[in-house]
Amino acid sequence: MTNPDDDPAENKPSPSQSETSELAARIRKAQQARASATAGGQTSGQGDMSMLARGLRIGAEFVAAILVGSGIGYLIDLLAGTSPWALLIMFMLGFGAGILNVTRVVAELNANKTAPDDAADTD
Repeated sequence: MTNPDDDPAENKPSPSQSETSELAARIRKAQQARASATAGGQTSGQGDMSMLARGLRIGAEFVAAILVGSGIGYLIDLLAGTSPWALLIMFMLGFGAGILNVTRVVAELNANKTAPDDAADTD
């Protein structure tokens, strides 16, 4: 009688085992590709911001500039007794600063977005 451990037919990998090892190799390859893509990816912290986060950042910077300008104007009015002129002037300056901040942030985001596309076209 032969020992079942010595049977050469049992040492062959079954079709499901070869498929499993093939799938594991494909998964490993995909994970390595993803790791190399994220390692050489965006250097800016803005590269992985969602659209909602970008919109909230732009809106918050705009509102903050207006509030800071208005607050400074209000304080000047309290100290100098020039109500409401300093508040109005500083409100307008804050509004202008908010517009500049928004255009600066949008230009920065657009530059970060188009840089990888331009690099891919030259390859």
